Amino acid sequence: MPDRAQFEALRLELQRGGIAKVYVERTLSELADHFDDLERAALASGWSGDEAARLAHAQLGSSQVIASAVLARPELKCWSQRWPTLAHCMRSAAAIGVLPALPALYVAGHRDDIARWGGALGAALVLVSSLYSWLDWMIMVS
Repeated sequence: MPDRAQFEALRLELQRGGIAKVYVERTLSELADHFDDLERAALASGWSGDEAARLAHAQLGSSQVIASAVLARPELKCWSQRWPTLAHCMRSAAAIGVLPALPALYVAGHRDDIARWGGALGAALVLVSSLYSWLDWMIMVS
């Protein structure tokens, strides 16, 4: 079985390099399959388990070489890495499009609070307007 820590380091390096997730997963799956084939071939040739694993690692190559070979292919990068200006414009347009919906989303999530505050404001408005009306009436009478 391949060394999981080595493949996890390769996964992180490819993801940091901007390679699309589907290609990262496919690359790691193919590497694991290739490693298993190399290890089985070494075991069939008479090597012990540890020696077969070391031989398979040596034949597979280092993580840095594999990562540099994958990172050298720009078509494997995610679209936001290939066209950063377009990605920035799309993110900005999406943010501007979502901004008007935020108050509605807030209200939908806090209906009880909004109803309570609305009731309190309505009661306060009725009280204050009745007080103003009463004061206005008192001024007119005197």
